[in-house]
Amino acid sequence: MSADLVALVQQIAKEKELPLEEVLSAMCDGIRHAYEKQFIREIGRQKRKRLRPRVVAILDLENKILKLALEKTVVENVMNPHLEIDIEEARKIDPEAQVGMRVRVDLPLSDFSRSTMQLARQRMQERIREIEQRRVYELYKDQVNTVVVGQVTRWDSYGNIYLTLDRAEALLPRREQVPTESFQKGERIRVYIYEIRKPTGSTEPIILVSRTHKELLRKILESEVPEIREGFVEIKGLVRDPGYRSKVAVSSKDPTIDPIGACVGQQSKRINSITQELKGERIDIILWSSDEAEFITNSLSPAKIEAVIMNYDERTATVVVNEDQLSLAIGKQGRNVSLAARLTGWRIDIRTTRQLGHEVEIEQASRQEVALVSDTSESPDESSDEVKSEAETQLVSIKTSMEAVESSVETETAERA
Repeated sequence: MSADLVALVQQIAKEKELPLEEVLSAMCDGIRHAYEKQFIREIGRQKRKRLRPRVVAILDLENKILKLALEKTVVENVMNPHLEIDIEEARKIDPEAQVGMRVRVDLPLSDFSRSTMQLARQRMQERIREIEQRRVYELYKDQVNTVVVGQVTRWDSYGNIYLTLDRAEALLPRREQVPTESFQKGERIRVYIYEIRKPTGSTEPIILVSRTHKELLRKILESEVPEIREGFVEIKGLVRDPGYRSKVAVSSKDPTIDPIGACVGQQSKRINSITQELKGERIDIILWSSDEAEFITNSLSPAKIEAVIMNYDERTATVVVNEDQLSLAIGKQGRNVSLAARLTGWRIDIRTTRQLGHEVEIEQASRQEVALVSDTSESPDESSDEVKSEAETQLVSIKTSMEAVESSVETETAERA
């Protein structure tokens, strides 16, 4: 029987990847719980909490011996034989035993009933499950904000996906799934751990992962692009419309390194690998600039921009493009301009050269109408006075000119004479 218990303990420790000490602790807890149920039922609940038996396990792997013992307190007059031992009996076990000391008394499993042993087994399994849950939490609590690889195992009725990680199970909620993606059972995918909930009581630790989080793209870029991982290329900004399009602004700390080329890779191998990982999501790598007008121009790539009119007070930018670049600048369902606005932090209005010219003509016409209305709205007296004053000024000017001409003619005649 002892050899069977040793084999059982070793098997559980190997399957669960737990230390032998923790498995033995779980076994002792199960035996103690069963001992309380079978032998200490007559004691009240409050008193039983204060007088709980102590069960210890002694494992000898070389001889494959597992001994279970019950620690009893040495007393002169025994009141509770399940927790106390007479001093004379105690000295048979330990000759140096004194009142108040604890001695270990062998606890043969044959004293337990079949139902009690089943209870001990259940309790042991519960403890081992709690130990596993605690170990999973301790293992993954430091992996929040990282990317891991999980294998798709099942779906629930709410559309949530469950993934098997290295030593745990992760939950991919429906709200964190990309609507354009579909997975097969057994498929391995990368996910971003954004939260882990601590186990409480009988609940397991919940590892929450995401496929829509923008940090997923950042971590994948770091893993695929050595220049980013080593710090030569810096990601200045990143926005995602999960499943459709993303924009990443990069800059280089080393003037000899092209940040866009480093991210794209030779023959676009790096960016194609990332796009494949994200199930076809388009990724625009753009050059970051401290000049906001230039940054806005770059953010609307691949459209060619003719001009950018900045309004710093309202933080709006009017971008002028040719007719053939309008659809590129706006993008399908407005995604290109929307992502550019989120990336730069500016509200962007797209105008073609024709639209801008038409708006300028309308504005000029409106100003002329306002001026005309202002002229006609003046009083007749004021108008006549202005006309009279203007006429008098013109007459004085003409008279002065005539006098100057006459003086010039007289002078010329005198010189000839």
